Amino acid sequence: MKRKVIQIAGSTQLVSLPRQWAKKNNLIKGQEIEVIENGNKVIVTTEANPEKRKITVDVSNLMPKMADRLLTRAYQQGYDELTIKFDKIESGIALQNKIRELLGFDIFEQTENEMVIKSISSKLDVDFESSLRKAFLIALDISQICVTAFKKEDKKTLENLHYRDLELNKFCYFCLRAINKGQYDEYDKYILYYIIETLEDVGDAYKELISTLLKISPKSKMVNILEKINEVLRLSYQFFYKPEKEYAFEAYEKLQKTKKLVENALTSSSIDEIKTLMVFDNILKLIYHFSTMRLDKLKELKEIK
Repeated sequence: MKRKVIQIAGSTQLVSLPRQWAKKNNLIKGQEIEVIENGNKVIVTTEANPEKRKITVDVSNLMPKMADRLLTRAYQQGYDELTIKFDKIESGIALQNKIRELLGFDIFEQTENEMVIKSISSKLDVDFESSLRKAFLIALDISQICVTAFKKEDKKTLENLHYRDLELNKFCYFCLRAINKGQYDEYDKYILYYIIETLEDVGDAYKELISTLLKISPKSKMVNILEKINEVLRLSYQFFYKPEKEYAFEAYEKLQKTKKLVENALTSSSIDEIKTLMVFDNILKLIYHFSTMRLDKLKELKEIK
């Protein structure tokens, strides 16, 4: 359905609403409607306060880790109120800890075996685009701190770096929730959903890497590979926000060369170093998707008729 833009006065532009839609929703003169900007789209709704989605989940007989994963998924899917039943104190503690990673959620009621969690704000002072960039920047920061601390054999910094991963999770989870809530509804939302989940996986991979780095000494070959991995991550980030084929080519070329360094190092490494190299390889596989999944943004592809 197309509508012509009507220009009135100096800077005011109007677009008429479809008559059938207006009648169906009983719109009358002077009634207020909700208008939401969403990229190159504008969403018009008669519901200023849409109905809240509620769900009850029973996590009894599940491991605490599974309980917190169910909570995370419910948050990502866009539920606004969750009643969670559990049978172990460990599960309750796991749920309380996970709440810290869920932007805009808090515990409203809690008993010995039940917890009611609600969205405390429908309009947080954060948005999808800034949250996604923040998540990327945290990942870059984690990677840089990781290599710097490893070179200095600063084990305390490495041991405490997992807190940054929790921060990364928070912004990734929020972005996934925003997509499922319709706050980002561009053509590439499914690609972005996959990339955001991959970005969260990168944080987990660096957290795993830290546990292996604590067991080895900073030999030049290991430091060199880690620095190369961080370069690939930085280039992939640059390509994501400035999709030019030079960045894509450079990121891919460096990634392949770094994978070769990992393969060569496997033949002359200790058991603990091999474990580290395997995590290196996993991080490279994850980073690979940041550039390849965004090739649709290349201007050369957009110019194809």
